[in-house]
Amino acid sequence: MLQIDKVQTIEEVTVYGDHEKINVFYLIPQQPRYRRYTDGKLAFSFMKYRFPVDRPDGRKGGGFVLFDVEFVVDAAKLPKIKEVLAGQVAQDANRLGISPVPDVIFGPINYAKGTTQLIVAGSDGLFVEKLHNPGKPSLYGNNIATFGLELSENGATFFEEAMKTPGGSSVAVVYDLWFWARLPEITVDGYFYASNFYSFYQTIDTDWNLWSEDSYRETIREQLIQSEAMDLKFDWGLVDDEKIRGPIRDWATRALEDAVERKMIQAVAPVPDDQRKTPDGIEDVTRDISNTQISNVTIHYSEAQSVEWNIAPPGQLQSIVDQKMPDGSPVRWEDYFHVIDLDDEFFRQLRVNTFVNADFDHLPIRSVEVKLLYNGRPMANLEPNQPEGEVVLNKPDAIGKFAAYVENDNWKYKYSYQVNYIGESRIYQSPEVETNEGNLTIGVDDVGILDVSVSAGDLDWNEIDRALVVFRYEDRNVEPFEDQFVLSPSQLTHKVRKVIFEPMRKNYRYQVKYFMKNGKEVQGSELESRSSNLFINDVFGGRKTVSVRGAGDFANRIQSVFVNLTYTDVRNDYTQTRSQALTAAVTFFDWVIPVISETGGKVTYSADVVYRDGTSEHIPETQAVSDTILLPPPVEAFLEINLEPALLDWTRVKLVRASLSYHDPEGGVSVAKDFIFSAQKAAGQTWKIELKNGDHKTYAYKITYFMMDGLQKTIGPKDSTDLTLILDPDERNTEAIPLRRIKDTQVEAVKLKTARQMETIGWKSFAIESAQAEPAGQEAARQE
Repeated sequence: MLQIDKVQTIEEVTVYGDHEKINVFYLIPQQPRYRRYTDGKLAFSFMKYRFPVDRPDGRKGGGFVLFDVEFVVDAAKLPKIKEVLAGQVAQDANRLGISPVPDVIFGPINYAKGTTQLIVAGSDGLFVEKLHNPGKPSLYGNNIATFGLELSENGATFFEEAMKTPGGSSVAVVYDLWFWARLPEITVDGYFYASNFYSFYQTIDTDWNLWSEDSYRETIREQLIQSEAMDLKFDWGLVDDEKIRGPIRDWATRALEDAVERKMIQAVAPVPDDQRKTPDGIEDVTRDISNTQISNVTIHYSEAQSVEWNIAPPGQLQSIVDQKMPDGSPVRWEDYFHVIDLDDEFFRQLRVNTFVNADFDHLPIRSVEVKLLYNGRPMANLEPNQPEGEVVLNKPDAIGKFAAYVENDNWKYKYSYQVNYIGESRIYQSPEVETNEGNLTIGVDDVGILDVSVSAGDLDWNEIDRALVVFRYEDRNVEPFEDQFVLSPSQLTHKVRKVIFEPMRKNYRYQVKYFMKNGKEVQGSELESRSSNLFINDVFGGRKTVSVRGAGDFANRIQSVFVNLTYTDVRNDYTQTRSQALTAAVTFFDWVIPVISETGGKVTYSADVVYRDGTSEHIPETQAVSDTILLPPPVEAFLEINLEPALLDWTRVKLVRASLSYHDPEGGVSVAKDFIFSAQKAAGQTWKIELKNGDHKTYAYKITYFMMDGLQKTIGPKDSTDLTLILDPDERNTEAIPLRRIKDTQVEAVKLKTARQMETIGWKSFAIESAQAEPAGQEAARQE
């Protein structure tokens, strides 16, 4: 038998020796672990599942974990343990003269009783909804215990992440085991003594006097004595190892406490108040009560006795991915995790709830008979004792409930319905319709009744005397229907109701004629609607917004634009006007016009544009083609001329005047401008003008150069389309200069200047022209 004082630790395993045989040993592991099958796989399974659809309680699914735990020494450690113990046995055999040396034997541990406890996160219901725990292990073999966890949605996610994360642990197991063992050569004596003593003494003395005062005397003495004593005495013999004494002392203490608990005495109750009163008819009373309780427990153990020895090894269970297979490879999480979709095609059902959205209490409907077919067969009626595939609905809250198993993933079914009317022999039978709607609603528009409630909306009765409404409905297989009625302050509503024996497939049409109190009549346009509640609104039922936007340069060029707007509805003899100015401070505005018809009128505008240079432009009356008007009208194109003075030599030229002009008689554009250049104002300049005709880009220029020597040179006027005008005093003037002009104005100057100076006034041009006109005098001219 296992002897508790023969204990050692080898390879993290507790090893006990036998009380007689030197070669028999008992092994106890330090902690529990997952059980493994013979092929090395873990006895572990994690299933995560989900429901087809949300259930009424809102739950979408969950998880279930099932695993085995065993309390056994790892087989991989046994060879090493056996090797160490074999050396010890050989030494003991030599010491005792035993030959041959016996082999090491691992003996089974005889468990007397035991329990298991699972420690798991969220066991309060947050993660674990139910814990399946048998409460005790097998107590033989590998001491196996099986656990099952029913997990919530969050619990399934939590445990999945914990189990497949390296280093994670969310489960721990505690074994509480008792096995038979033999005490070493010691003696244990223990005793427990308890006593309760209770004493109650009471006297009542009553004296009734005829000639003096009565007297009453009561004396009470009450005493409670309670005592307890417990002691353990050990004769350790040759056992001096505190590691052995400690467990024996703990065992003896628990054994004595268990015995005391079985013989525990009850507390002594004092005399109750109702028993302390004076009995009726008795004047003098004496009560003397005592109660004594004694409990005595004694235990005695000696070496010849076997005892129940207790161990409680706990241990965390590592995550699955931290485990190793027998060949050393890591355990794969996918081999133990399974996702289950409970949406099994075999059990899928098509469920249909059928309603009629109609006011049975006020509409002339007797009933609506609805029929449903799935794959050509009537759908099952979920209401008891009702025919399959059909239901009769005659109340607003009546519901037909049907179901069918889905075949070949086909979720479509066919339905038809028959409407029976009150006071009508004619019915409406709908065609067969295919759909996949889970809630089938037969609407009021589908039951063959035109039902519209007409009410006065925002009519201004201060201006309107009455409104005549013409209501019409037309459709195929339906007789044309028209209803005329008047709304007035005394008649604000009207009900249009007609059995048309067909669903309402189209919009109804209505037109309102307003009779004003001033005698004027306004005819509104024809409108359409499908609403069951129709509101007749004011004659000005619409709003038209005209946006006027300033499109020019109000900062530098345009001073103001005076705009005149007119809205005209000839058909209804209705006109509105608006005038407003656009300036740099107000460059836009919106004109909101109340209109009778949003498409019946037109907007015209005219404007006067005042420019900052003092000129003005009149824009004649024009019909707006959109709801946005740009003023002044957008410029078609621009002409931009760059004047480049880079070639000017300011040591020769004192001043330059460039005169540019542009004329477009057809477009009404005529502009001109002078540009001055000097050494102090030598940067290039730009001339930009607006064009009415983008194809007409010809302008005229004339450039006058004022030279340092007091002479002037003029180029032009010339026409050009160049976008860059280069200022060059050496430019040749292609325009011929008449001889008489030279004689009259410049002959004296020519005589006094050098040839270079002659060129600056166009002398070469004069010489060329003279040579062409008078060849015979060319030499004389050159000499002059």
